[in-house]
Amino acid sequence: MKHVSTTVLERLREGIATGRLPLPLDQVSLVGFGLRHRLAELEAALGGQTSAACLAILDVTLSEREERRPTPELVWTGPEASGGTARDTAVVLRSLFEGARESVVLAGYSFDHAHEVLAPLHRSMVTHGVAASFFVDVPQIERGVGAEAHLATHLSGFLRSNWPFGAPHPVIYYDRRALHPGPPWCSLHAKCVVIDGSKAFVSSANFTQRGQERNFEVGVLVEDA
Repeated sequence: MKHVSTTVLERLREGIATGRLPLPLDQVSLVGFGLRHRLAELEAALGGQTSAACLAILDVTLSEREERRPTPELVWTGPEASGGTARDTAVVLRSLFEGARESVVLAGYSFDHAHEVLAPLHRSMVTHGVAASFFVDVPQIERGVGAEAHLATHLSGFLRSNWPFGAPHPVIYYDRRALHPGPPWCSLHAKCVVIDGSKAFVSSANFTQRGQERNFEVGVLVEDA
């Protein structure tokens, strides 16, 4: 179960211990429990086992992971003194996108001709069937403007400027409050990337050339081994 995230294993253990996940465990029961990935791997490891055996297997796996839990890595944009240990923002993003095999969740506030940053993600979608979900900021509508036209203008502009590759496309989500004039005002200001449910990169950097290469920006890369 080395490719199953620790969060999922902890959730499985709780479900089995409390009886909310019925046994014997199989792919149908896993889907009913809300899981969608690595079903065959989980069934191979836990299927046909008693509750006590499943809990023992999960306890051993979780204990081993706790011993080798990786340290969060500092990620940086901007000049760095010699001997610095932080990783570069643009390099980290490219590596994350190239290494994706199942899913990518991306949230960003500002995108400015980000096709160079996103090109490795598109290649992973084509080559490995990676599913991508984007959470993007749609500027709040002004009074007297039609909601559908406002949304279409901004989403089509986003794809035109940042996703010129064509299919496959990411699924795009936005804050529906943006379709109502303020106040209250709202914006999606988060910047993060989650890869395969096991790696998370949270940063101050936008998906722009300035954010990736020129500004002073800082972030952290966390891996759930």
